[in-house]
Amino acid sequence: MDELELVLRESFFPYWILYALLVSVAILSGVKMLRPAVFQHISATYVKPPSTVPNSKENLSFFGKASWMLLINYFIVSSITVYMVLMYYDIHQYWLVLLPTAYYFVQVFGLLFSGVISRETKRLSENFLLLNFIYQNMGLVLIPVLIMWLLNVNYSLYFINTIQILFVAFLLFRYIRGFFFAIQNKVLWYYIILYLCTLEIWPLMVIFKLLTADLEG
Repeated sequence: MDELELVLRESFFPYWILYALLVSVAILSGVKMLRPAVFQHISATYVKPPSTVPNSKENLSFFGKASWMLLINYFIVSSITVYMVLMYYDIHQYWLVLLPTAYYFVQVFGLLFSGVISRETKRLSENFLLLNFIYQNMGLVLIPVLIMWLLNVNYSLYFINTIQILFVAFLLFRYIRGFFFAIQNKVLWYYIILYLCTLEIWPLMVIFKLLTADLEG
């Protein structure tokens, strides 16, 4: 009788990706220990203005420890996402993994720049909190999506499309809510249009051009 032998299943993606995702889960556990109700408060931001949510300065601002831990989680998970997409399409421009983090800081700079030239920095405070809220949530949502992708490599295209849909949905949510926050706080239309055209749409077009150029090449 032939002996049965267990063969280790080969993965399309390197195993360190799973370990990196476990690091992200560990970061989230640390956030939970630091602020037990943090995820409950953050989820409330979907329906309430960010500044009205309890502990918003700690959970969503640029000066809160929990906020930065959640942002670091986003930077890690989004970089892994781009890396997996690059591997799937056999693209070796691995510096592109920095694009999600760079785009976040471009948006931060855009809000600061718009606030300075319009002298409306205080009125844009809701938009700053909303920016962090969006990326923190994207980092949370991407973790289970990437784990499922690792376990179902044959459906990679479906997961890539799902990630694209999630990114666009979060982006539209931020644009729409941010627009209404700016209007409610009486920010001038001129500065809203200037910000959207030069510091939101233009960077997205650059990123799209970089990605499509590599895919076509």
